[in-house]
Amino acid sequence: MSFSCSPNTYYNDVSMIINGKLIVLVEHQSTINENMPLRFLDYVVRLYEKIVPQKSRYKKKLVPIPTPEFYVFYNGTEPYPDIKTLCLSDAFIIKQKRHQLDLTVDVYNIADPHPEKPLTILDKCAILKQYCEFVETVRNFKENNSANPITEAISYCIKNDILSEYLKRKSTEVNNLLIANYDFEIDKKTLCQRLTDAEASSK
Repeated sequence: MSFSCSPNTYYNDVSMIINGKLIVLVEHQSTINENMPLRFLDYVVRLYEKIVPQKSRYKKKLVPIPTPEFYVFYNGTEPYPDIKTLCLSDAFIIKQKRHQLDLTVDVYNIADPHPEKPLTILDKCAILKQYCEFVETVRNFKENNSANPITEAISYCIKNDILSEYLKRKSTEVNNLLIANYDFEIDKKTLCQRLTDAEASSK
């Protein structure tokens, strides 16, 4: 796989356009999710709708579009391969030799990278590498039971030149997004526990 970042890189929370390639990304996955190809299908359709004007889609001449690539960075605690490819067709009820629609996602386990197997996608792109460092910083502050883990992580990263320019401009948005995600995880665990307790009491 060839991957490199250039000064003309455009990126936001979920996607980047690098050298004419549409690179779709998501937040780090702390839990294993085999449904990422389906989620990416939704993401990329929405992105193409934004990139390609509606009138252009009905022209006789072929309209060039950025080439999509799909990646997930897994940083959870469950065992997972260093690299794994997920396919949308794996979820199809009816299996065929050739599917007219498919989408593949490369999942990189960054939780415990081996020195002998460097993650070249991170080594070649400082933005992605800093993004990984930022997520790990947030996790460390949470695990250390800081009073305001997300705010402190953002301040730390700005001071240590980790996505500093982006965080200076978007600190409030990033903070609100991470708080919402963090609260969701707490609510999800609470709900799962309630369901487990309810099931146990009914037996």
